[in-house]
Amino acid sequence: MKTLSYSGRDLLLPLAGDTLIAFQETGLTGLVFADEEAVRSLIEFEDELQITDIDGSRTLRGTKPGAGFWRSDLERLDYLLGYRLTSAVARNDGCLTLEFETGVRLEVQSTTGYEAWHFQCPLSQTSTKQHPISVYGDHGKLIISS
Repeated sequence: MKTLSYSGRDLLLPLAGDTLIAFQETGLTGLVFADEEAVRSLIEFEDELQITDIDGSRTLRGTKPGAGFWRSDLERLDYLLGYRLTSAVARNDGCLTLEFETGVRLEVQSTTGYEAWHFQCPLSQTSTKQHPISVYGDHGKLIISS
């Protein structure tokens, strides 16, 4: 059973060890993860995504709805499919950091003064005994519903 925990003032999302299995194809841009029991979780992006890897650091602006919103930007992340997360930290200031076993780090924080990302577990159409968890990264804070 997935539960939320804290490290100091930061929230640890229950995704460590989960595998990136797909990209969300409808609605907001998102990443779909699955654990060993096939419980699926989703992180939707509502702002720019900062990527840090062996090639340096860059920003995917296409993950931000509005002018220039283009889901195909996520095709640049295809190389992460099948890899596990080593950590998923929601900082108390609303920033989300995802670290993969490959060393790649993804970060998203509000550049608009509104919500930047949303974590949901389990996915809506998943049949599981998992208690629903929902976390939003807002400008300067976290919104938690579980």
